[in-house]
Amino acid sequence: MATTDHTDTSALARDLRPAGIAGWVATALLFTGVITMSSGGAPEPPMDAPAADVQRYLETRPATPLAVGSYLLVLGLCALLWFVCGLSAALRQRGVRPGWLPTVVVVSGTAAVAALLLGATQAGGLHGADGLDIQVAQFAYDLGNITFANAWVALGSLGLASGWAILAERAEPGSPDWPDWPAWLGWWALAAGAGFLVARIMWTTWVWVIPYLPFWLWVLVVSTRMLRRPTVRLHPPSNQGETP
Repeated sequence: MATTDHTDTSALARDLRPAGIAGWVATALLFTGVITMSSGGAPEPPMDAPAADVQRYLETRPATPLAVGSYLLVLGLCALLWFVCGLSAALRQRGVRPGWLPTVVVVSGTAAVAALLLGATQAGGLHGADGLDIQVAQFAYDLGNITFANAWVALGSLGLASGWAILAERAEPGSPDWPDWPAWLGWWALAAGAGFLVARIMWTTWVWVIPYLPFWLWVLVVSTRMLRRPTVRLHPPSNQGETP
């Protein structure tokens, strides 16, 4: 008499649609929030602007757009956490070596979100209409900018770990539905991640825009792929049968 142990493969399937939706929602909310916060008042000065320009910028920011934009920004950051967790689950495949890369993805994304959730980028304009001391204005603006720049490093780590994991998965075609991710998505993530690290060195210049926009476009492409191919399987071990 032969007995066979059956594995429920459906239990090992992960639905990535919520993560795909979260990626689109995060991108839309973050960009809308930043644009709303920057609307009205004096134009935003560069990161190395004189203190007088910074003071004028913070004092002229309208309270309502600042409050609405700040709220949208927080919602977008929370949605980004959902996307990062889904991305980590999608990359946690049998063929990925080293196996801790998906963990680096989720930790890096969490670090970036945590830095921006501190509120340093919004605190400077909270009471700007009441008048800000020039030194306080300069400190608040610099703190917001350096927090933003430090988040680039965490996003760079996310990009590097994601790209490495995607390429590592393709290097070992051991599953029927391999590859789950095309190689160009991996190289794209690596380029954006490396770009963030370079941009942090020259953080007071416009160089940060070069990796920043491609990174968010990559998020949208990955999110769309999650929606089009919503199920990823953690390939179970083969069934074993024994005949006494």
